[in-house]
Amino acid sequence: MKPSADALEIIACAILILVSIVGNTCLFYSTSKCITGGLQTSFLLLISLVFVHLIKNLVVNILKIVYSSGILLDSVGCKVLHFTAALTTSLAIWFMLHFALLYLRKLYQIVYPLSGAASLSEQKYSLKGIAALWVAGVAVYIPVLIYTRKPEHHQHSENDTGSLSTNRIYMECLTGFGNEQVELYYGKIFLVLIDILPLVILVFVCFWMALLLLEKKKMTYGDIWIGDDDSETEVLRGAKFSILLMLLITPLWVSHFILVYFLKDLAAYTFIPAVLTALSSGFSALSPFLLMLVNYKVKLVSFCGVKQEKSTPQPADVILSPYA
Repeated sequence: MKPSADALEIIACAILILVSIVGNTCLFYSTSKCITGGLQTSFLLLISLVFVHLIKNLVVNILKIVYSSGILLDSVGCKVLHFTAALTTSLAIWFMLHFALLYLRKLYQIVYPLSGAASLSEQKYSLKGIAALWVAGVAVYIPVLIYTRKPEHHQHSENDTGSLSTNRIYMECLTGFGNEQVELYYGKIFLVLIDILPLVILVFVCFWMALLLLEKKKMTYGDIWIGDDDSETEVLRGAKFSILLMLLITPLWVSHFILVYFLKDLAAYTFIPAVLTALSSGFSALSPFLLMLVNYKVKLVSFCGVKQEKSTPQPADVILSPYA
């Protein structure tokens, strides 16, 4: 028997929720172990991403499971679903751009050390910027929260078919602003630009980091290569994984946007709801596992990059190299 669109969506949501909970819990635990002094920008960014990812899955995907199970959402449920889905998507993009910019600056200072180190004021500015992104995200999507509704006349009728269930969550939870100009400039232009512009900047930033990584690879010190210390290893790894995360989040967002835009043409396919769920929540489920590797030391098996003293005694007849 061929599974229905609702069943496929429930399965996709359940898998994504499970993977996201495991990944983000591990990321939060590994990050909290590293916080010994002040709360650094990178730690606060990771914690912010953890909360965004968990909210995405524990609110949006659970509501989708409820809806796909046949329990109809009221207007409040529609508001929470649309508002949370849009807010968490934008915040994930904005925080990823902030994360990439952070490691771009650190990498640039390694390749060009004369540029100077980050000052305390820059650190405070970055922390305030993270808080400002949370506030801005909520403020931007307040109209979505207000104007999303469930039309009273759009109930399940006797002519509802299985194919219509593919996109009914988009048909029964509508965002109507009541004004054509507001609908055009805010709903169709502004809300797209606040996601796509950061994504374009993110692609440019990651391309710049790739060039800096190539330049760093060619660097020598008096024709003698000197290995990276722990801080440089963390920066290089952060830059590399920023590029991988960009390659993950950009295609997911673009694919989801295209499918939603052409949803009416694809509504006949039963797998579309599951695909849309995977595209919208795939980054929140997979990215924590990549982010954990930023500070993970392969040799020391430590999340924080803190060297553990080895108790193995050195033989008396061993001559240590000055570059050891």
